[in-house]
Amino acid sequence: MTPTLVDEAKRSFTGIGFGIQGVPIDILPIYLLNSFLDNFSILIVDEFLRLNGTDEASLNYGQSKLIQTLDNLDQLYGFNTNTILCSSFMNLRSYKDLFKNLKTRIQRERLTDLVLNTVPENKRHLETARDYPIHEFACVQHLIEQGFSLKIGPSKEREYDIIMASLGFDISFSYVLDAFALGTKTADKVIHYIPQSRGPNNGQRIFFDDSEYAVREKLLQGCDTALRYFCKISLISGHILGRTSLDESQLKSLTKKKLKKQTIRLVLDNIVRPYREVFKDD
Repeated sequence: MTPTLVDEAKRSFTGIGFGIQGVPIDILPIYLLNSFLDNFSILIVDEFLRLNGTDEASLNYGQSKLIQTLDNLDQLYGFNTNTILCSSFMNLRSYKDLFKNLKTRIQRERLTDLVLNTVPENKRHLETARDYPIHEFACVQHLIEQGFSLKIGPSKEREYDIIMASLGFDISFSYVLDAFALGTKTADKVIHYIPQSRGPNNGQRIFFDDSEYAVREKLLQGCDTALRYFCKISLISGHILGRTSLDESQLKSLTKKKLKKQTIRLVLDNIVRPYREVFKDD
């Protein structure tokens, strides 16, 4: 999430999904890449939710919530986020041909088993599930053809990226800060933008429309690793907003109750309250 992690000059993108439960504040490590990259776009993967069988009413509601949240964040931080909808190109003949050719190539180069390993075992009998990762690759190839040269995503996407590297895709890969659930004794990673992603112990997520009380209560249940993560995204937000914050050395020295107290303060002061000031005017 710092300028040293990626090449600012490259045209870059991150894919992002959504759900009807709300928008987690964990999209901030993705959204705030706007501060470090001049040619950054967010790819909204609406068509992938259709592949997963999401009904149109739920899809439209979740997508609307995400887009409104991104608009609010643009107002708050002063950015003008470029967004691309997967549905804007995945139904084109050129994309369908790209997908078909890529599927044939994967079979020819004997990468089928490697691709299947990315599909949950209980869904491997479904053609749509088997095709899902190939659509992931085809979308990236499509964007490469549009001039993109850097893909940024959660660390969980490494399994996809390894396959694309094997296929010789002309693109670089980088990863955002890992996100963690709250309410668990262990540090359980979650997917930033998926609200129902709660880790193996069914942890809790903070959403942009949560009350201050709800945010505080969830943070009170966080393990140290999760709290340090929320501290970090709050510090980045505070820096961009010009608010006084802790420095990295001060953060490292915090433990237990002091860490919890400072995390709650930073999340409320640097994320929740500033966002609420924008949101209340909508």
